[in-house]
Amino acid sequence: MKCFSVSLSSLRKTYCHRRLNFLESKFHLHEMLNEMAEMKELKSVAHRDFYNVRKVDTHIHAAACMNQKHLLKFIKTSYQTEADRVVLEKGNQKMTLEEVFRKLNMDPYDLTVDSLDVHAGRQTFHRFDKFNSKYNPVGASELREIYLKTDNYINGEYFARLIK
Repeated sequence: MKCFSVSLSSLRKTYCHRRLNFLESKFHLHEMLNEMAEMKELKSVAHRDFYNVRKVDTHIHAAACMNQKHLLKFIKTSYQTEADRVVLEKGNQKMTLEEVFRKLNMDPYDLTVDSLDVHAGRQTFHRFDKFNSKYNPVGASELREIYLKTDNYINGEYFARLIK
């Protein structure tokens, strides 16, 4: 009896695996045939942002809910108004926002949407490690900790303000 249940389980897994492969192949075919038309339609929308997204993802990451322009504006505003605020603790050293940017050898006023580089492309959707690395603004984990985390020195205040 035990062998029979094992073989049914094995058959079920094989069927599911084949079905998923089949559906993935159908999706890739659809994507190949319709990608350009969908992209054209998306780009024809004048003000694309979080509020008029056409596609829905049921696995939401709050760190990715704002567009790049919104995040960039928030970083520049927070630096302009709170540069002397302690926002990070590395080891026993507490750092202000200004010190963090100085340590990273960057001026927040020189940041652009392109240099921020937090746009998730197609290659990030199936690889969580790539997704996480994309949400390090300018590739700096310190900025991610300050702006996109809740468990940090300022108890996620910047993240809460961004979400709001």
